[in-house]
Amino acid sequence: MSLLNNYSAREGNDIYDQGSVWQLQLAKEIGGELIDDKIIVLPEDLGVGNLFFTRVVPGVSVVFMDFILTKPFQFKRIKSKNELYLFHYDISEACNEIKIDNILYKIGSQINLGLAILNNTLESFFIPTVNKRTVALCVLVDKKLINDFVMNHPNTQFEEEIILEKKSLYNVTSNSQLLVESVANGAIFDASFDLLIKGVTLKLMGNFLEEYKKSDCSKKVLTKIENEAIVKTEKYLLSNLRNSFPSIDFLSDMAGMSTTKYKILFKKRFKVTPHSLFTKEKMKLAYELLLSGDFESVTEILYEINYSRLSYFSSRYYALFHRKPVDDFVKKR
Repeated sequence: MSLLNNYSAREGNDIYDQGSVWQLQLAKEIGGELIDDKIIVLPEDLGVGNLFFTRVVPGVSVVFMDFILTKPFQFKRIKSKNELYLFHYDISEACNEIKIDNILYKIGSQINLGLAILNNTLESFFIPTVNKRTVALCVLVDKKLINDFVMNHPNTQFEEEIILEKKSLYNVTSNSQLLVESVANGAIFDASFDLLIKGVTLKLMGNFLEEYKKSDCSKKVLTKIENEAIVKTEKYLLSNLRNSFPSIDFLSDMAGMSTTKYKILFKKRFKVTPHSLFTKEKMKLAYELLLSGDFESVTEILYEINYSRLSYFSSRYYALFHRKPVDDFVKKR
C-alpha cells in the first residue's frame, strides 16, 4: 500500500493520498459500510473486522487494519503521484505476504520481519492470511519529512533500499510492537480511539528515527561497492539454506575482501554474523517444513536442511522459537 489507494474486492486498487475518497470507493466495491469517514466495516461474506483511517499531522496519516478474512483477498497498491513512504507494521497471528515485482515477501507473525517500508512509486500487493487475525498499522508519510531527515543523517542502507530499490524489510522493535498491540487492544468505535492511534503513530515514527540515528550504518556507511558485495553474499546464503554453511573464506572471496574486513562489514550491514543469519533463516525454513505436512518424521526434515544430529537441530530451533521441533510438526497424511 502507499498513502491512500482504493481497495477493491478480491483485489483492491489502492490510491493513497491525504483524503478519504478511497475509503468510500473501497466500501462500495466490497459491499462494506463506511462510518464517520474513518471506519470501514468488512461485509460478512468477506470476513469480520475493520479498517480505520485518520490524519495524524500535516504530512502523516495512518491506516489501521484489524480483521479476519474468510476468503482470499488482496490489497493492491498502485503507483501514486503523491510523494510518500509507507511504513507497514504487521503483528498478525500468521504470516501475511507483500508481493512486489511478482516476488512474495513474508511479513508478520513471530518468525518474520514485521516492518516493511515502501516507496509509493512501486506497485505492491498486501495479501492477508485467511482465517487468521490480521493486525497491521500503516503509517503514510510525506517524503519531504523523511528526506530532510535523511539528508542530515546519511544512511547508505536506507538510501539504496528505500530510495533506489523502493522497499526494505526490518524487524519490529519490542517497544514498537507494544505500541501496535495497544492499538489492537483499543476499542475502534470509541471516541478516544482516534486520539490513541494518533499518539501511537507519532511514537512509532519517533522510534524509527531514533533507531535510524543509532545504527552503525548512519555513523560509518559502507561504500556502494562494499554494500553490493556484502548483499551478494547474503543473497547466496538465503538461496542455499538447505545446504551446509559455507566457510567465511568462501564468502569473503565472493565479496572480494579479506575475511576480517568481510566479517566486520557484514555485521555492520546486517547487525549479525553470517553464520547467525544463516542459522536463523534455516530455522525459519525448518518451521515452514514442519508445518507443511509433507514429511513422515522430523528426521526427514533434519536431512532436508542438511543437519546430521537431531539434538543440534533441536537446540538451534529451541533457541529461536522457545519450543521443540516436534511441537510444530504436522505429519504427512
